[in-house]
Amino acid sequence: MASNSYFLNVSKKFYLLKILYLWYNIYIRNFKHYFKTSHSNSQFGEEKFILKHFNKNFKGKFLDIGCFHPTRNNNTFKMYKKGWRGINIDLNPLSIDLFNVARPKDINICTAISDKKGVKKLYFLGDLDTKNTIEENHTKFLNKEFSINNNDIGIKKVKTKTLNYILEKYKYYKIDFMNIDIEGHELKALKNFNFNKFDIKIICVEIINHNKKSIIANKQLVKFLKIKGYILQDKVAVNYIFKKKA
Repeated sequence: MASNSYFLNVSKKFYLLKILYLWYNIYIRNFKHYFKTSHSNSQFGEEKFILKHFNKNFKGKFLDIGCFHPTRNNNTFKMYKKGWRGINIDLNPLSIDLFNVARPKDINICTAISDKKGVKKLYFLGDLDTKNTIEENHTKFLNKEFSINNNDIGIKKVKTKTLNYILEKYKYYKIDFMNIDIEGHELKALKNFNFNKFDIKIICVEIINHNKKSIIANKQLVKFLKIKGYILQDKVAVNYIFKKKA
């Protein structure tokens, strides 16, 4: 029978390997995103359009749903570097591990967001893949745009929470900027959100129209935000930026 010291040494090795892997994915693999202050950290440069709504020296609060990576193609990393702080949410545990290393001053939460607490199917492609989704219709976009067959998509079970629950838990009642990019599940995530209780100034949401069902859902989303008092300010690639009426 192996001694306790053997298992302790093995666990230490795995821990060190994990730390090295996390550092590689943050600092080595994404060197230009982390260190170049002039480089846009957003995928399409949308952070320029978002930050124009705030004073240059302003340090606010953000909420990033479907945050994926702390430095690469991220709409809140430049804010973090400017002194903003916020809540980052992603259903991928590895993503949250990366955030805990690169952005320890934020609140980093591993969960899926939906209209109610429960369990949903996760259509899974990898531990660090932007295309993981709990929206079944979005898998048709993966088939079409990335030539990913349904046989290549794994199915797991994942727990869901609501935004109301998370923001109440952390007493986040005033949010200057919310980013939401959860692969076609945006409308359902916001459906039962209490916009009266939680005040959000600017919202950036990913909208991809890839089939009839997604077009209908996205039209409903834009209409829904309009009813809640948000006006479309900018469209940058697939990202729509809304501002709450004064």
